[in-house]
Amino acid sequence: MVTRRSLLVAAAALPFAGCERQPELRIGYQTNGLLLAAKGRGSVEAALVGRATVTWRDFPSGPPLLEAMSLGDIDLGGAGDTPPIAAQAAGARVVYVAAQPVSGSAAAIIVPKGSSRRTAADLKGAKLAYTRASSAELFVRAALATAGLDTADIAPVNLTPTQAATAFAAGAVDAWAIWDPFLAHAEVELGARAIVGGLGLARSTSFILANAGTVTAHPDLVVAALDTLAATADWAAAHRDALGPLIARVGSLSPAVAARIAARQDLGLIRLNPTIIAAQQGIADALHADGQLPAVNVARAMWPGWH
Repeated sequence: MVTRRSLLVAAAALPFAGCERQPELRIGYQTNGLLLAAKGRGSVEAALVGRATVTWRDFPSGPPLLEAMSLGDIDLGGAGDTPPIAAQAAGARVVYVAAQPVSGSAAAIIVPKGSSRRTAADLKGAKLAYTRASSAELFVRAALATAGLDTADIAPVNLTPTQAATAFAAGAVDAWAIWDPFLAHAEVELGARAIVGGLGLARSTSFILANAGTVTAHPDLVVAALDTLAATADWAAAHRDALGPLIARVGSLSPAVAARIAARQDLGLIRLNPTIIAAQQGIADALHADGQLPAVNVARAMWPGWH
């Protein structure tokens, strides 16, 4: 006999596709560059529709972004060359998944508009703000070396970009090594002047990184996201006039600040290769030789899934 109870039991045993929850891809970004453009265009969401939900979280710099990634709070994100090395040395569960060549044009060492400092040599004895374990640290070293100086010749002030912005505006530091969007804001809104441009000196590689568990559980989503980011990079590089307004809208920045960022932003995305790995290992070895970080094998944190 078919009873109401037997029907309910049978129904409970059937798969109910409508209740299956899509995986979530959580992306960490900074207010510049490729990931910001992708967020503004909704390109990753469009590529993963029906496969995953996409959420975004902004960070002021690479170190806190990678800390959140290691803790499993985000799945994918971007950082400069030094933060991933520091993260790997600390045992973070993050892996490199793609590379972004950086010219250095979006970084500089700046001074207040009334400062008498004009060159790298003038940084001797200066209170120079920058974020330790970020790409700015290596840039500072390279800039000082051009004048025969090193970090012993300055008064380094380790501040997050947000903290440094406040200190710089208040005149609490003499100079600041920083990147966009903070650089563009200081130039446009505060009249800051660059005494050492990053072009060439800050040439390096930034990276897209992922949580190690994410690439194991959802490699297809990571690959699809990277394919989409590469296409977005091509669009952004060819449409910088449209990129400026997009950055202004998504980053809540003034049109003048956003236009400056768009004009000099590095936007390419390429696959990992032996040359990039070797260069990153060279940075890791230098940091270890200086006693700043334990030795790491960069290649062990490289994910070969995007090929």
